[in-house]
Amino acid sequence: MMEIQIDTLYKSLYIFIKNRINNNADAQDITQDVFLKLSSSNTEEVKNLKSWMFTVAKNSIIDYYRKNNYHYNSEELPYTEDNDNNTVAVEELSTCMLTFINQLPADYKELMLLSEINNMPQKEIAEQLGINYATVRSKVQRGRDKLKKLFTDCCNIEQDARNSIIDYEEKTNSCQSDPYDCSDKNDKC
Repeated sequence: MMEIQIDTLYKSLYIFIKNRINNNADAQDITQDVFLKLSSSNTEEVKNLKSWMFTVAKNSIIDYYRKNNYHYNSEELPYTEDNDNNTVAVEELSTCMLTFINQLPADYKELMLLSEINNMPQKEIAEQLGINYATVRSKVQRGRDKLKKLFTDCCNIEQDARNSIIDYEEKTNSCQSDPYDCSDKNDKC
């Protein structure tokens, strides 16, 4: 059980760091450094371990940029303790995206892979597939609605006033499991 929690935390922490550092090896090193700091710290006084680790990760990223004389914009590191849960929740849910896209009908699946996974503009999708742009727009929107339904069927998703995801919790064990996606989230989708 503890191993699953550590693995889940490691994955979400690594994704958080990797999204802010363009070097896989450096992102892995920083992630491991955060866990090393965890193992050598007195965490008995820490109220929220996940938040503590993400704060250490944010500071480690800043140290990384300083050490390597990179210029960085602190706005590129939008982490604060207040948005820890929604950053982690969004990153964890994003790992489920491919699993849910694969459950869509073929015509939506292809459009969602191009649009949401490959970040291809809808006009380019229309040109590539030889489909009318208006058709692509409406099918992408319907595909997003279908994805949202798959997510909400699987998880209770908590949103703030701006509809940003704050947290989520698995409703049932009916979610499709994939070793690289949602299965090891420990009561999470």
